[in-house]
Amino acid sequence: MASAQRTSDNVVTQSADAFGKSIGMEKIGLYNSMDVRGFNPVDAGNVRIEGLYFDHIDWIPSKLVEGSTVRVGVAAQGFPFPAPTGIVDYSLTRYNGEFSVSGMAELAPFGGVSGNLEIKLPLSRETLGLTAGYSFRGAVRPEGGRNAYQSFGGSVVWRPIDSATISIFGGGGGNRGNEARVTIFPAAGEALPNVRRGLFLGQTWTDRKGAGSTIGVIGKVAKGNWSFEGGLFQYRADGKSNFADLLRGVSSDGSVARRTILYDPESKARILSGEARVTHFFRTDAVEHRIILSARGRVKKRLFGGIQQIDLGPSSAVLPDIRPKPVLRNQMKDDDHVQQMTGGLAYGLKWLDRGALDVSVSKTNYTKTLDFVDERMPVLEIQDNPVLFTAAGSFRVADRLWLYGGFARGLEEALIAPDVASNRSEAPPAVRTRQIDFGLRYGLTPKLTLVAGLFSVSKPYFNLDPSLRYRQLGQVNNRGLEISLTGSLAPGVTIVAGSLFLDPAISGEPVAAGLIGKRPLGSGRRLSVANLDWRFAGGRSPVSIDIALESISSRTANYQNTFVADPRETINIGGRYRFKLDGHSVLIRAQLTNVLDDYGWRVSSSGGFTYSDRRAYMAQLIFDI
Repeated sequence: MASAQRTSDNVVTQSADAFGKSIGMEKIGLYNSMDVRGFNPVDAGNVRIEGLYFDHIDWIPSKLVEGSTVRVGVAAQGFPFPAPTGIVDYSLTRYNGEFSVSGMAELAPFGGVSGNLEIKLPLSRETLGLTAGYSFRGAVRPEGGRNAYQSFGGSVVWRPIDSATISIFGGGGGNRGNEARVTIFPAAGEALPNVRRGLFLGQTWTDRKGAGSTIGVIGKVAKGNWSFEGGLFQYRADGKSNFADLLRGVSSDGSVARRTILYDPESKARILSGEARVTHFFRTDAVEHRIILSARGRVKKRLFGGIQQIDLGPSSAVLPDIRPKPVLRNQMKDDDHVQQMTGGLAYGLKWLDRGALDVSVSKTNYTKTLDFVDERMPVLEIQDNPVLFTAAGSFRVADRLWLYGGFARGLEEALIAPDVASNRSEAPPAVRTRQIDFGLRYGLTPKLTLVAGLFSVSKPYFNLDPSLRYRQLGQVNNRGLEISLTGSLAPGVTIVAGSLFLDPAISGEPVAAGLIGKRPLGSGRRLSVANLDWRFAGGRSPVSIDIALESISSRTANYQNTFVADPRETINIGGRYRFKLDGHSVLIRAQLTNVLDDYGWRVSSSGGFTYSDRRAYMAQLIFDI
């Protein structure tokens, strides 16, 4: 019988810092795959699978990966070829040498059910094994409406010798239903209306349907002082139909000056990416050295544009306003083609437990071609061939005190144009970015660690100009302080807590001319999180409780910086009960989210408002065989 698998998953007790981690469906930390230090690492192209370069646009099938870790600040120390916007590193779900079956059934927070099943099967003892999984979700969404989602994935792992592993994997999934929720754009000088949460205000015919898949192969082998790693991945996304429901000129009484539905059919993306890496290790006295030679690249083809705009005139942001389904027309799409190849050389040293240093240099060849359907617009080709440097190091200055720091330059993708833009979905060319950070890591006790660091990340700033065209408006520099406290407070009591204090500032002609303020839309000055997991009887009890707190400061809510979204605080309380059933591990997991039913507003980087989720209850039954 295999040891516990999913019943032992606990993202709090398995986190080494508060900078962002996910395991299965649970996520904690200051950062996630969509937001690191105020930027989006996935859209920037800073994704890895098992440490190897991988490029995708939206999501990875959930049954392909165990979870993810955000590599930033101290968590990026020793990670080869770091990136200014941080890296999201996914870990694959793989055969572990034993037979096991795990499953989960859930009562979804706002109604509906979801579940998954996973099997790990030996095909030839410990040398060859199979993992396969399936998940589904049919649930009521927090803003009303329903969404049906399914995901499947599997992998075959072959270990011909102890020092070599070959993994072949693939998976996919899709969704249907998921009608477009309304996004509110307040009229100038107007307060936000009082919108009843859970009341669906969208159009019943705005079903968003899509599918995606990821397949790949990873090989790793070690021989003597050498290691060889390589991965090749193909990502596909097919948006059968996508909608956006925009309410513009919304007054405090809920009246809407203009309601617009955007219909985006048959968008597609195809990305082939991968990396090959050779590492040589050697030692001189008390110093361990490594030299890494890397080649990584991608070819991305994406169809965008061709949006049908449906003007519904005045409407309401507080009462349902269902309109007849219009004629939806097929649209011609523009073509976005990117080719990028990067060669890199890195050197690292580790001096016992006293310090470490990593430096790298990379040469990138980047070409982006935009071919528009409109024959009046010329084919655009943008090229860039930068040489990029990174350096990072840490040094122990006392028994429990380490100092660390780093510098990185990168070539990263800019965010695509948002729904409200006149050039919706258009992707600007890649931009040059820069990051500097330094800080300390201090062991308060042998089991409790404090990390505090300062950082500065700068890159070109893209957003909407007065004509609603998405373009570069200047430079943005996100400077901040991040703090993490993680570890054990007492036997069975684990804490993961952190705070981000951010000072984002835009510079450039639009700021100097007074067209926009110096704070980016949607940005805030502080984010604090705290997660506490207490397993009774010094960690031996079958019962544990957990509490999660999140506090978000006010957010900049218009371009002139004269309007803000109020601060929000959220408290979640949950518990786990573990027991055996016929010798197999079973876990009951329950959680009450937003206990105080805090009502707040999220604001996007384009100025659109959506309300926060209301109080809800979730229950799961998880088992391992």
